[in-house]
Amino acid sequence: MNCRESEDVETRHISRRKLLGLGVKASGLLMGGSLVKSAAVAAVDSEPRMLLKNGLIVDGEGKKPFTGNVLIKGATIEDVSEGPVNVECPALDCTGKVIAPGFIDAHSHMDWILPLQGHDELKSPFIAQGCTTFVAGNCGFGIAGFRKPSEYKKQLTPGLFPSSELTWDTMAEYYAHLRSIGSSHNLANFAGHGTIRASMRGLNPSPLTGDEMKELLSLLEQAMEEGAAGVSLGLQYAPGIFATADEIKGVAQLVKKKDKVLAVHGRAYSSLSSEYEIKLIGPPHNLLALQEMIGVARQTGVSLQYSHLMFAGTSSHKTYKQCLDAIDAAIAEGIDIKTDSYPYHCGNSVLSVLMPKWFRENLPDNYHNPEALKRLETELMALSSLVGLGYADIQITSAGHADLSRYDGMFLSEIAAARETTPFKTYIEFAEKSGTRDTRVLLHSYSNMEIIDALTQHPACLFMTDALPGKENRNPAPYGAFPLFLQYARERKLIPLEQAIRKMTGATADRFHLKNRGYLKKGMAADVTVFDWASVKDNTTIVEFDRAPTGIETVFMNGKCVLRDGKVDSPAHAGQVLSI
Repeated sequence: MNCRESEDVETRHISRRKLLGLGVKASGLLMGGSLVKSAAVAAVDSEPRMLLKNGLIVDGEGKKPFTGNVLIKGATIEDVSEGPVNVECPALDCTGKVIAPGFIDAHSHMDWILPLQGHDELKSPFIAQGCTTFVAGNCGFGIAGFRKPSEYKKQLTPGLFPSSELTWDTMAEYYAHLRSIGSSHNLANFAGHGTIRASMRGLNPSPLTGDEMKELLSLLEQAMEEGAAGVSLGLQYAPGIFATADEIKGVAQLVKKKDKVLAVHGRAYSSLSSEYEIKLIGPPHNLLALQEMIGVARQTGVSLQYSHLMFAGTSSHKTYKQCLDAIDAAIAEGIDIKTDSYPYHCGNSVLSVLMPKWFRENLPDNYHNPEALKRLETELMALSSLVGLGYADIQITSAGHADLSRYDGMFLSEIAAARETTPFKTYIEFAEKSGTRDTRVLLHSYSNMEIIDALTQHPACLFMTDALPGKENRNPAPYGAFPLFLQYARERKLIPLEQAIRKMTGATADRFHLKNRGYLKKGMAADVTVFDWASVKDNTTIVEFDRAPTGIETVFMNGKCVLRDGKVDSPAHAGQVLSI
């Protein structure tokens, strides 16, 4: 049934027929078989109410759950109570179910999908897993805040929808676009350092001049003044990979001045990386990258969100304790640092992330330089052998070029075999043909269950999807990340229910200064997810990556019911821009 439709309550007497017209099952609208009636006759109320009754309330604060009721009035929560709520309105019986705040995706790239009209198949899976809010614009790859005008603007768009055009430049213009067409979700957005920098000078690897640095900081500040949640850096991606220590420090100081968050994709997530001197003895490079940003936070006092703590390659898996110890030590020192993670062994990225800085500094020429190609091939072979991340772990999700799109979903090693060529030549062809759009990939061997358990339990780790779905998406995260976190918490007894919910709601809202979100409290926005704690689970597999989860039953977003009985009301457009 369509539960998006609602009707004003004109009188305190509502017939069974009218209740059915609300699109919610009649059996759930009745309390004990009859309508609840208040002691006094009330005046007509212009805002419709909905009572979620007899559910297990997990309010986002981390407190012990209690059985109670949540009363929604219009777009807000009117009351949360353990006792009976004396109001006459439609009701949904949540006996045996959990009533929680809508889940917040702490690291997303959905800022590129929400402005596309239609494409509900890319947005609905997040609602189906209980997610109501995205924190997007991550990894330096933001969608707005650009120089106006910019000759490089066409290079900034991803290759998922080549026909789409960015009709905005500033963050304010982007937000206005979303408001004009409606949004499937709430959105808080970072200003992307990489794309804003690229709007000024493309992928030029040389250091910024003094005037360019002033312009960059001015554009970032304008984006934050127009509502951005902070700034994101992508230090493994061009042009973020070219940023000097002084440039990074300057950006961090600005974010600190604006009292916002600096989200960082670090320079390395594997034990060995071409961004550091290769030594067989010494600290792992992913630890060096983490410590680099901890140092920036120490110097500037900025709130640091170290994005998607992952451990690329099987040889990197053993380093997770060192990285968590470094985070714990920084917190003990008084540094404001948190991280985030997904519950899968694979993650979303782009093909160029495996290219060292020296190779990217001279593109596209290096694609036809025999010496550079030989050196790159040797380095990739060595890193594959030493790190445990090779061509068989690189799955193409969107090739970014019409001639190669037939290989979407295949691994590089499989593509090379099918074409009777080497994996390295295949890698180079995909990288060159996709150009600035960059081939999108899913990298496997990012973690193991021991790491997932540790991150799920760690108090500084929030939950997220890191998803940017596309036409040939092979990433399970848009379909089952939050149900899988809950499933692991329950089955593996990692953390209690209330802590799992806090990590994906209240703690995330606090971290990114999302006012009015993340909690079941009077006066808060009515973002609510109702699920079955006993049965909630992820149903995706490595083959059937797009299966809907079990146990997520009802979702309200700003008071509108956007999912009922596991069915999504795709065109609801119930989301809001969350200007920070």
